Amino acid sequence: MTPEGNEPEGGADGAPDGGNGDRDMGDGLDVKVAARRESALERLKKALAAREMPVPQLEGYTLSKARKILHLVDIDASRLRVKYVEDEREKNLVIGQRPLPGEMMDLDDDDAKVELRVADGSVVRYLPGLYQRSDLTGRNLVRDLLWIFQHIFNETDEKLEGLERFFDPLECPEDFLEYIASWVALTIEDEWPEVKKRNLIKKAIELYHVRGTPRGLRIFLRIFTGVDPKIHENIWPYDGVTVGVSSTVGVDTILMHHVERAHTFVVEVPLPIDDVDAATIQKIHRIIEREKPAHTDYYLVFAAPEEQEVDTGITVGITSTIGVDTWVGGAEAEAYYPMEDEGSMQAGEEGE
Repeated sequence: MTPEGNEPEGGADGAPDGGNGDRDMGDGLDVKVAARRESALERLKKALAAREMPVPQLEGYTLSKARKILHLVDIDASRLRVKYVEDEREKNLVIGQRPLPGEMMDLDDDDAKVELRVADGSVVRYLPGLYQRSDLTGRNLVRDLLWIFQHIFNETDEKLEGLERFFDPLECPEDFLEYIASWVALTIEDEWPEVKKRNLIKKAIELYHVRGTPRGLRIFLRIFTGVDPKIHENIWPYDGVTVGVSSTVGVDTILMHHVERAHTFVVEVPLPIDDVDAATIQKIHRIIEREKPAHTDYYLVFAAPEEQEVDTGITVGITSTIGVDTWVGGAEAEAYYPMEDEGSMQAGEEGE
């Protein structure tokens, strides 16, 4: 019984409300559903944040500096649109941009572009006054037509102003790498990552001084694989057929031409063989073939795969046969099953 005029604590149904009478906890399902919806919303926000990026401040910089800023923030040059407009300010100065600084840009949207308005002066001013006149709407056909050619001319002029970067393998466009490699007689493959191509071209002259030596081969392989290989000279993993010593074909002997140990070496790449695909192995072979002396033979080896820890626990239907895939071990097992040492066993055998 409760005092007259008072309801049970927590509401009419007697359920505790934790001090909040208008909140019906029920069986707790409502709270759990709300929590799941909130976490899904948070995941969506994180996904959007990962694919969006704030546009940097470009207005007030020259066009060449604006391109460098976009490159530093990993916005591809193909997303940039440039429009030259008539303005009295410094030529090639960015006077407007869209999106505005700080606005988010969706990097997964191929249609998302960065549009820049760049100050310039139309070349129509060099023509007679007849061609500079505008119609009643303010349009000038000759001026608009000349802007098209001026865009093309400015792109060429911008490349000539930064011509020195085309001779630097670390800054030149990717399409120019193969051409630069031909200057130093270096063969690069299209499947190689761009960073490796640039590093190899940069070190091409240095590699020529040590070409055909273990150091040169190590440098070349280190640039491509990212690890430091080892070169073992004048050794060979197989000794040939010796009856009673090495005579199992395919195991410790192989069929091949005569190998002179004085002209052999083994390349050891410290990468697990399971982590290297067939295409990468073929590329490593091609690198060694190009860089080694022509009269030598080589053998390529990788690191042994890492041993995985075997689960010796009992799992019914999987590992449950004692003595086959499970066994008793540890200090407690040794207490129950003491192992006799080898000496006592031999003594027992002799006494029999």
